[in-house]
Amino acid sequence: MSSDTLDPVLTTAIDQLEADNPAAALEILTGYQTDHPDDPAGYFYQGDALAELGRLDEAIAAYRKGLTLAPDDPDALTTLGDLQLEAGQHQDALKSYQRVLEVDPQDSDALVSIGLVYHAQDKADEAIAAFQQALERDPDNLFAWNALGDAWYGKGEHQQAIEAYQKGIELEPEDPAAYHNLGELLYDLEELDEAEEQCLTAIRLDPAFSMSYLTLGSICMDQDRMEEALKYYQLYLKYERSTQAADMLAEVRAVVEGLKEELGS
Repeated sequence: MSSDTLDPVLTTAIDQLEADNPAAALEILTGYQTDHPDDPAGYFYQGDALAELGRLDEAIAAYRKGLTLAPDDPDALTTLGDLQLEAGQHQDALKSYQRVLEVDPQDSDALVSIGLVYHAQDKADEAIAAFQQALERDPDNLFAWNALGDAWYGKGEHQQAIEAYQKGIELEPEDPAAYHNLGELLYDLEELDEAEEQCLTAIRLDPAFSMSYLTLGSICMDQDRMEEALKYYQLYLKYERSTQAADMLAEVRAVVEGLKEELGS
């Protein structure tokens, strides 16, 4: 739905979301829903605002309510599945993604999402099968190639993982995720120079790609390049925004303080 067809109040809420003001958006949407209780879009955007605020259970409830009004909306079903996966509600997430496939049997991304649920459950074979099914439907699905690489990596099948990541890079040379994934794998294989090259490419493409700074910090630590390690860890702290990274953020802050003390900075 394009913004020019939306109610002006809803458009204002969307503007607040895009400006990273989810609390303001939520306030607007609460009033909007009072006046437009039958508009599913209001519930979906409310879910987005709640998710941005870290209120996952409420976000899921909002999406469920919207879907009672628009049960065949594939984008909303996909987002609901994503929220459920983030909340660890794996069986519910599977049902949401499977519903997407019922609405659109050719949606290869839904198969990738199903594979990600299996991956989160440590069901590597089921995950790989889902990713491969997605690629049978869409051989150029970058999302699927990167996910397949992650699954092979998790199984210790390094060469197959490298090939999957390289295929992703071939398909989309400007996508930072595949470079980072390949760099992380090479780091685990102790091929530090090659790993550094891949991670540097990732942040050249996207300076806010936080995970590559984390890997670069580890590479520098392993090579006793402490000042560079400090720089990269600080950049990780600057750019990492995921609510799921709280433990890692705390760990990296402790490392940063230790490095500052060691370097006298």
